[in-house]
Amino acid sequence: MNEMSEGDSYKIAEYKCYVKIKYTVRIPDGPVLKGGATPEVMDFVTGFRHVVPGLEKRLLGHMRGERLSFVVPPEEAFGIRRPEMLIEKDRSEFHFPPGVEPYPGMELPIVTRDDNAPDTVMIREVKESAVVIDLNHPLAGAPLEYDLEIVEARPARETDVCAEWEQPDDGQPPCQAVQQIVLGEGEPPVH
Repeated sequence: MNEMSEGDSYKIAEYKCYVKIKYTVRIPDGPVLKGGATPEVMDFVTGFRHVVPGLEKRLLGHMRGERLSFVVPPEEAFGIRRPEMLIEKDRSEFHFPPGVEPYPGMELPIVTRDDNAPDTVMIREVKESAVVIDLNHPLAGAPLEYDLEIVEARPARETDVCAEWEQPDDGQPPCQAVQQIVLGEGEPPVH
């Protein structure tokens, strides 16, 4: 007799569920982003915003061993493209190393305490006296098509959850506006 273990019948829950998947993700009718030749492996704990919301949402209620295919709309992935996130700043506000000239497509790293802020911003246009940077995520506006297999699903163990993930919200803004971090100027925005 073949008995099912708890891991075989455990359904993925919204909070504190350990999930491991093998997956391929692409832009529909576009490039493969991850898992081209061989599926990628990813694990996470639900409820802590470690993956795009639409992926986590579509895994809820499913179990180990299931194979799923679905498309996550931009609103549930990296958001829609927002034109107000294109910011033009005077070239003098940027300090590139000697010999480095900015160019469209150049990525600039940023440092922030905001978990939702991008790690980099992209230069979209270089003018004679200004630089246009794009604070949108590079995949903003793109739907994401997933093909995946749920490799593991179980209640999260104490060792799966980092204490920092559960810190209480003290009501303070997490960081300055992204453009202020890139340029290193300005006061934090009023929330």
